This record gives sequence, C-alpha cells and structure tokens, in this order.
Amino acid sequence: MIDARRLRSLATGAVLVAAAVALLAAGAAQAAAPTPAAPSPTAGLLQVLVSLVFILLVIVALAWLATRLRLTPRSASTALKVLADVPVGTKERVVLVKVGDAQALVGVGPDGVRSLQLLDRAVELPADEGTGAFADRLKQLMTKGGAR
Repeated sequence: MIDARRLRSLATGAVLVAAAVALLAAGAAQAAAPTPAAPSPTAGLLQVLVSLVFILLVIVALAWLATRLRLTPRSASTALKVLADVPVGTKERVVLVKVGDAQALVGVGPDGVRSLQLLDRAVELPADEGTGAFADRLKQLMTKGGAR
C-alpha cells in the first residue's frame, strides 16, 4: 500500500512535470511563430486557457492511472479490512477479508460479491506482500535495466 504522504508527493511531482511540459510546449510554439508587432490580449488568453486545459487533462489522466494501478489508499476502517486480493480473470478477483477477528474468502466479479469460505484459522501473510508501491516497482525495473 502507498501512504498518503507518498501519494501527495507523487501528485505534486506530476503537477510540476505537467506544468513544465506545458511551459516548454508554449515556449516552443512561441519560438516557432513569428513575433507579431503588437500581441493581442485574446491570443494570450487563448494560450493560458489551452495550457490550463492541458494541465487539467494530465492531472485527470494521472488520477485514473493511479486508480487503475491501485495506488490509491483503501478505506481506513478498522472493522473491515482487505488483506490480499488475487485476480482470477479479467473482471474476477478472490479477496481475503478480515472482519473483526475472523477472516473470510470472497469472490468479487461483475455479478457481485459471493462468500466462498469463512476461514477457521487466520491466514498469516508475509510482511512484504503488501508492498506494491510504484516507486519500488520502478526501482526494480531500473536496476534490471542498468544491469545489462
């Protein structure tokens, strides 16, 4: 799981990158175009609006990507907690849920949630199984790519 501080820093970094890209694109467009004798106010306003729309689209795309990669934190409920989940199909998952002191195995699919089994013994998960942070994955890929 990724904590809120790391998620905020990722979002801040994404906004800064988007702003830098927008500034570079605006600078490149300005350098390529001949300079008019007197800049019109509507052209400046149009440039600001296009840059703003671009930055908002980048933020929405990054939020969607974070949701798809499950980088967003789950609910902070103490009574009900998702311990692990495994995809078993394109839209189906098997989820280990902790309810109070008991654990249950449920199936989640497009048709709803179905109880598979209430476990008699608690399943002990390895401590490192919950870490699936984007930064850790990126670091692994970078070290694999650097070893070539």
